[in-house]
Amino acid sequence: MLLAAIVIARVAIVTWQAVERTRGDFYASMPGAYVETFNPALWNSPDMTDAWGYHRATYFHGPTQYLTLYPLALLDTFTAIARVLLPLYAALLALAFWLMWKIATRLGAANDLFVPLLASTFLFLPLLQAYLQREFEVVMLAALAASLFFLVNDRRSPSAALMAYVAWFKYIPVMFAGYLVLRRWWRGLAVFVLVSAAIVIASEWLFGLSLFFNNNVPAHAANAMTVWGYDFRLDATGHLYGTGFCEGWVDTQSSLANIRHGLCTMGSRNAIAHPPLIYITLCGLIAGAYLFTHARLERGGGAVDEPRRRAIEFSIVTTVCTVFFFGHYYYLIALTIPLNILLVLYVIDRRPRALALWAIAYVLLGAFVVPISLLNRATGYDVWAMFTRHSIFWYGEVLLMQLLLTEYRRVAVRA
Repeated sequence: MLLAAIVIARVAIVTWQAVERTRGDFYASMPGAYVETFNPALWNSPDMTDAWGYHRATYFHGPTQYLTLYPLALLDTFTAIARVLLPLYAALLALAFWLMWKIATRLGAANDLFVPLLASTFLFLPLLQAYLQREFEVVMLAALAASLFFLVNDRRSPSAALMAYVAWFKYIPVMFAGYLVLRRWWRGLAVFVLVSAAIVIASEWLFGLSLFFNNNVPAHAANAMTVWGYDFRLDATGHLYGTGFCEGWVDTQSSLANIRHGLCTMGSRNAIAHPPLIYITLCGLIAGAYLFTHARLERGGGAVDEPRRRAIEFSIVTTVCTVFFFGHYYYLIALTIPLNILLVLYVIDRRPRALALWAIAYVLLGAFVVPISLLNRATGYDVWAMFTRHSIFWYGEVLLMQLLLTEYRRVAVRA
C-alpha cells in the first residue's frame, strides 16, 4: 500500500507540473511542413516561434510521428495540442503498463508482483520526463509493449507490424528486420516490409519524403556511423566539445544519455580511455554473445521456454536500439520493458543476487523517486548535473545489457 501510494503521489506531482510545462523535443520538432497549408493559424501561432520547425519546410523526426499526430494540426496553438496530449499520453502509459502486466502473467508472474511492477514502471525517471514533456516516445513505449505482447502470445504478424511502426520513427528498421530474419519468421518479415512500404508511400503522398532529409537528421545518422577518430577542442567560450566519433558531445550537455556520450565523457577526462575502441569492443562482445547464444538455441534439440526467449530477445534488441545510437535521457523510457522483464524473471526464479544487480542497474539509469528539486535543496548540489556530467547512466546501460545477455544464455542452458 505504501509503495502504491508513492507511485500515485509521484505521478500526480508530475501530471500537475505537466499542466504548465509543455515544451521539450517534441515541441522543437513541430509543426511540420504540411501545417503551412493544412492550418495556417498553427503555422503562424505565436507560441510556436521557438520551435525548430517554425516556418521551416522540414520534418525533424520520422514519418511515424507526423502520420500518427496528423489530426492535431487542426488545433490552432501548441498550447492546445499539449492540453490534448496530456490525457492521451496518460492513457497510453496506462495501456503500456497493462500490456506489460499481461506479458508478466504470460511469463508466470503471480498477482503479488503487480505493485512492484507498477512501481518499477512509473517511478522510472525517463518515463516521467517523456510524459512531462509530451514526447512521442510515450507512443513508442505503448507500441513496443503491444509488439512484445503479441510476440509472447505467438501472434507474429501484428507484432512485426508494430515493429515497423516503431522503426520508422527513428529510422532504425534494420535492427527489428534483422531480428525477424534471425528467427526466420518470413511471414512476419513480409508484414514488416509491407507496413514499412505503406508508411513510406503515405508519407510521400502527404508530406514529401525529401523534406525528412533537408535538416540535421542526415548528419546525426552519419555521426552514428562514425566509429573511429575523435578529438576534443575548446570553443570560443572555453567549453570543451568533441569531434569525429564524439561529434555532438559538449561538456555542458546535460540531456544526452547514450553509450557513445558516456564514453566521450570518460575520454575527455582520461587520455587513456579511447571511446571508439571501447565502443567497437562493446558492440563486438554484445553481438558475439547474442549470436552465439542464438545459434546454440537453434541447434538445441531440447524444449525451449519460447515466451521467455522471445521476451529476452526483444528486450536485447530494444536496449541496443535505445542506448547505442544518439539519444536523449528520456529516450530511455524504452528500457522500462527490459527492466520489467528482468524483474519478473528474477522474482519468478527466486534469484536474490540477480535482483540486487537489477536494482543497481535501475538506480544507475534513473530511480529519482524523490523529485530532483527536493534532492537539490536537501543536498546543496545540482544532482541532475552530477548524474549526467559523470555519465552515471552509462554504467546502468552496460549492466543492463550484461544482465539481459546472461539471462539469454540461461534460456539456452535450460533448453
